Amino acid sequence: MYPSLCGKRAVVLGGSRGIGRAIALRLAREGAHVLVNYARSAEAAEATAADCRAFGVESEAVLADVGVPDELDEAFRRVEAWGGLDILVNNAARGLERPRDALQQRPKHLHRTMDVNLFGPWQASQLAVPLMEARGGGSIVNLLSPGSRHWMPEYSAVGITKAALESLTLYLAVELAPQGIRVNGISAGWVEGSEGEHSYRSSDVSDRVRPFVPAGRNVHPNDIAAAVAWVVSDEASMLVGHTLHLDGGFGHAAWRAVLGG
Repeated sequence: MYPSLCGKRAVVLGGSRGIGRAIALRLAREGAHVLVNYARSAEAAEATAADCRAFGVESEAVLADVGVPDELDEAFRRVEAWGGLDILVNNAARGLERPRDALQQRPKHLHRTMDVNLFGPWQASQLAVPLMEARGGGSIVNLLSPGSRHWMPEYSAVGITKAALESLTLYLAVELAPQGIRVNGISAGWVEGSEGEHSYRSSDVSDRVRPFVPAGRNVHPNDIAAAVAWVVSDEASMLVGHTLHLDGGFGHAAWRAVLGG
């Protein structure tokens, strides 16, 4: 669908499973070469890279905990040796493994979540910019969350850190646009079939959310992957500093749950 992506070189941080895997596969299907980053799931990352290669592109799995600066530095040295970078997708995230409201958060957990959800994308962007400039520009996409703007129970660590990442997205967008590097965010609603679905408070959230989505279904990882492909393509060349809200209209229909109808 997007010829401009053919031959581009992409890194998907947090790309082994769920949303990240869907993004990696979609970019590969568009003809982009993809490095699949993982922190723990080597087998899943290798499988995703193999599935990407089935589209006839180059793809490898690369180990790095996005919240550990030295590991991220090493990963981007590999990116440079691999042939450079046109597309960076900051999908790696954490925070749901310790669900708590804001005042009950533990400092260590909040700091660690901030390391992965904010400082990781910030450092990755720093490392990506020279590689993108060498190739004439590029695109950075940060995966955000509606929890950064709307309160969600026991979601404080994710919501707070994603709000910071949304602000960083704006600042990077303005500062990097003159260099031909576009920075945007994608904030998805409840994603059925994602890793987050299995981590959140109860197992029936998808069923509870679905009736309140005007589109009639929950967001799927492939929906996010399709949005990423468009955002990083030349078709979206004037999209700068925007957060794309992808929720099937759920955010506009919240009062339905309260008032009915």
